[in-house]
Amino acid sequence: MKKIIVFLSVICFSIFFTQAQTDFEGIIKWKITIGSTDNVSENKTTLSPQQQVDLKKSIAELESKMNDPQMKAMLDSNPAMKSMIEQQLATMKASGEVNMNALFPKSYTIKYKAGNTYTQVEGGVTAALGDLLFLKSTDKTYLIKQAAKTYSIYPKSSNNDSTTYTIKATTESMKVLGYTCYKYIVTYTKNEHSNTMFIWSTKELKQYNKSSFRSKSISNNTSEKYFDKIEGVPLKIEINEKGQKVALEVEEFKTTILPASTFAIPSDYKEVPYK
Repeated sequence: MKKIIVFLSVICFSIFFTQAQTDFEGIIKWKITIGSTDNVSENKTTLSPQQQVDLKKSIAELESKMNDPQMKAMLDSNPAMKSMIEQQLATMKASGEVNMNALFPKSYTIKYKAGNTYTQVEGGVTAALGDLLFLKSTDKTYLIKQAAKTYSIYPKSSNNDSTTYTIKATTESMKVLGYTCYKYIVTYTKNEHSNTMFIWSTKELKQYNKSSFRSKSISNNTSEKYFDKIEGVPLKIEINEKGQKVALEVEEFKTTILPASTFAIPSDYKEVPYK
């Protein structure tokens, strides 16, 4: 479960678009849909013995985070989120089932301007962890906790990833936001374990420079191994991992002038170590 959340984050924060002439400034929102590839409930998944071990580790890590003073302050400012997380922890401990729709975020919103990005997560446990701000001028990502008025420097991901990818273009198409998208099949292999994802990409947004859509946030260079080989603009991604089906789809693509203050750490925010 933890691995698919991390992989999901890498994909969301690594999207970039086809090369063109104009740098993009605006907002892109990705909605996230969670399902199951097995004949079980779409909302709950019974875990295997190994997944149970992983789940216990995740519960311990989450409980530790919830006991952190900064996290406590954030959750106290959002009683609904606090209640949801506490209920999920109780269910996970009691039954060994995971309500994936509740744990996963419902969407990601990424704001772009001049090589800077600001990422906000809506819904799920990860929303309580904070926002991500990448500043081109410092080449660093910051974890912003609005309720606590703090920020931390997010550690960079390692580029030493042995994952290999094969990409196959198809003629299968679908419409996303009115744009015609074509399907790519991406097979990725690591430690002799292979999995597949499907990427739907459109060639109808040629007016933008692809580098202006890159959000470095918490990603490394591994995503470039396959996105560089995909033509056009990815607008939908489907991933199947350990019985879970995760779909990401752009539901808002908006060009707008954003204030520089969106991409600045407020002067009254205190820097704290990343935990």
